[in-house]
Amino acid sequence: MEKFADILKARFGENEPILIEEIIATFPDISRQSIYKRINAAMEEGSLARYDRGIYYLPIETRIGKSIPSARKVARKRWLEAGDDTIGYISGFNLANEVGVSDQVPITLEVTTNKESMRVRDVKPFGGWRRITLRKPRRPITKRNVDALRFLDLITQESIQFYDEWEMAALKELARKAGRTMIYDCSTSYPARTARKLAECERYHVLD
Repeated sequence: MEKFADILKARFGENEPILIEEIIATFPDISRQSIYKRINAAMEEGSLARYDRGIYYLPIETRIGKSIPSARKVARKRWLEAGDDTIGYISGFNLANEVGVSDQVPITLEVTTNKESMRVRDVKPFGGWRRITLRKPRRPITKRNVDALRFLDLITQESIQFYDEWEMAALKELARKAGRTMIYDCSTSYPARTARKLAECERYHVLD
């Protein structure tokens, strides 16, 4: 009989975060109680490790000990992706850094995700972040609109008139990826100040 950990390895790979719901879905013919027993047995033998509550991974032996998934990889699996679907994005000050309009690296992580039902909520931090904040999106996030939502979040919180040429170029590249039509469509879910910021973007030819 194929080992529990080998089945997980074939489906998810090593050193990749695996959510408990994914493990349960992998074994639909086994009771939840039996799955937890197999998880505990696999952890005892060292073939499976727990990253955090509800998150596991298959560690790899290295010269400095057992591997552990990066915090970014865990955050992506937990809040940003669901299979091939996009369900969230890094937001707040981290977004400015990610896009390239700021070189500051915040010690907090802010995520906007379809998985969050509250407007804003702090969760237990991990991976070196001092604080992790989850936000409910203004509209459901998809692959098609995620760049538009990122663009609108960014211009809502930033003062683009102070951008240098490199920062403006990064903003224009995000606008190009998002697409003018999608940006204006998604902007209807944003407050009036975002509409004013869009008009400012037009003056600076960001959407050209």
